[in-house]
Amino acid sequence: MRWQLSRVIGTLGSNNVQEALAGIPVMTNGLGQSWIESTNHADSCSRLWAHVEPLLNAEVPNWIILPDAEKANRDWWQARAGKIAEVGFGRAATTLALSQLDRLGVPGRLVAVDSPSEGRAGVEGVLALDWVPDDHGLVIDLARMDGRIDGKTDLGAILLSGREVVAQPELVMCSGVGGEDLERLLPFMTHLGAWAGPDVRWEFPEAGLGRLGVVGSLYNLAWLEAGYRLGDWSGSAVMLELDSSPLVGLSVIRYLPEQDVSANLN
Repeated sequence: MRWQLSRVIGTLGSNNVQEALAGIPVMTNGLGQSWIESTNHADSCSRLWAHVEPLLNAEVPNWIILPDAEKANRDWWQARAGKIAEVGFGRAATTLALSQLDRLGVPGRLVAVDSPSEGRAGVEGVLALDWVPDDHGLVIDLARMDGRIDGKTDLGAILLSGREVVAQPELVMCSGVGGEDLERLLPFMTHLGAWAGPDVRWEFPEAGLGRLGVVGSLYNLAWLEAGYRLGDWSGSAVMLELDSSPLVGLSVIRYLPEQDVSANLN
């Protein structure tokens, strides 16, 4: 299955998503925060819902990616969104959504929303990506989510499964600003193999914008797809989804250009 990113909608703090993808800096306050205007809800659930509800599309399958902290409000979210969308928590939920979308093989929409907690740096954001199957575009060779509730996830196992699919990708994309979110990866460095070699680019696309939380996983997808279309890279890419959730996600993605379809029938 090949996937075209047909539409990107959203706002990242002071920027719309097109400005963010163009590299325009997000304006922040003294705490390193940037907010979306026009919501005045006291509780976090209502504030996030006010951003995400207008982006749900009843005509296609929807997936909503929420901060891991919202897992405590699972019943609240299921009551409001469960009839129209699958609800996931933490960045690894994006990996699961990609897997389900690829399995269904029909147009779908992924929506992520996040907001910084009180007193903490971060960018409030909401982002929706529309995907349609086509004869060229992104190919999802692997989309695996794994983890243990106690937080003692064997990240090494999921890295090895990724290396079985691609021994040496062109780039590895990871969450985080300044590499802080890589702490979970450090005990498993020996499992990276050639992924840690000099010929593999490690990219942190959201680092130039600020802390995007779960919205960063969709931003990274849009950034990756744009790079393929512009010819910035052409080989396989790995997306690692790490955050405070005990779950982790790993996707292996490549791009099949239109002119290469006849030579790539598998």
